[in-house]
Amino acid sequence: MTRSTATGKIRLYCIIVAAHSFCLLQGQLPASRFNPVVAGVHASYGFIIPHARIIEPLSHTNPRSVELNIALHLTSEDVWSYCFCYPRVGAALHYVDFASSEVGKAFAIYPYIEPFIGAGRRTSLAVRFGTGFSYQTTIYDEITNPRNFFFGSRIAFIAMLSTSLNMRLNENISGRFTFSYNHISNGGTVEPNWGINYPLLGAGFDFMPVSFDFEERDRNRELVLNPDRNRVDLALFFSGRESDRFERWFGVYGIWGGYSHMAGRVSALYAGAELVSDLLVRETVWQDFIDGISGETPDHMRLSMLAGHELVLGRFLFSQYAGVYLYSPVKPRRQWYQRYALLYRFAPSTWMGVNARSHYQEIDFIDLRLVRTF
Repeated sequence: MTRSTATGKIRLYCIIVAAHSFCLLQGQLPASRFNPVVAGVHASYGFIIPHARIIEPLSHTNPRSVELNIALHLTSEDVWSYCFCYPRVGAALHYVDFASSEVGKAFAIYPYIEPFIGAGRRTSLAVRFGTGFSYQTTIYDEITNPRNFFFGSRIAFIAMLSTSLNMRLNENISGRFTFSYNHISNGGTVEPNWGINYPLLGAGFDFMPVSFDFEERDRNRELVLNPDRNRVDLALFFSGRESDRFERWFGVYGIWGGYSHMAGRVSALYAGAELVSDLLVRETVWQDFIDGISGETPDHMRLSMLAGHELVLGRFLFSQYAGVYLYSPVKPRRQWYQRYALLYRFAPSTWMGVNARSHYQEIDFIDLRLVRTF
């Protein structure tokens, strides 16, 4: 598969991520109560984490970022009941200069959800989670830019997690100090794909055109938010990966089963297993055998078990799992890996979403999945 075709796959994944984010905004906005609009501008300064030896030579710079935000601050009792907080849902335009002509700059857009603790007080705390897509001005080229192993494609994904201290200066303006962890990667669709991790420390201002007094509500801990305390999942998923060795695209297919138990109001404990057929691994095994590099053709299938945590917010599910290989005749990069997922429930027992698998800080692939629960 050509690079343009693989880039088309990235665009497809970006559309899926954007569609999920749009659903998030629509699914969390109650129409019966006023939700004030908030606009903000923030500037940040940080560093690049040299998470692999191959990208270490280009990691000694200090990225600078400017971000524009627009959000709704949700105020309904239904929203309050989930987290005993008033969250914001919004979108951000994120610009970052990596301070290197070889790494270049990135322009990103991502929707986010941001719970606020103490939103009506003079000082509040917030945690933001966002995911979207990014455009890189400078990417790897074996002739003109051979050291930039961060980016193999101009279009990629961005994921970020931040925490902030917010101080109300008057009825309409708040100051903000933030610390964020940011990651850009194309999910293994186009090589090279080591990705970039860059923490940022920043400050800025938020402006609320119409001031609002947030209501202090009682914390009703007896309210049952998720009546399905136990859930069994069966999922099918697919993805794809590009290989420089074979200069084409290979499919990744899998089946997943798991069990979830609600251990709190919105938190669940999860255990499961997955079986993955990675056609790039299968092709590599056969080619090594043909070339005489290996004298055998081991099975390319991989079976793993996973355990982790889920955050269940209405129709949305955010999860983090750790996995370990039980059966893998072809040795993986590491014996364990991580998975991060965002699912949307569009029918009573049916979910769809995206799930990223990574070995330490390098994303292996991002899959699209359909989940049926029982």
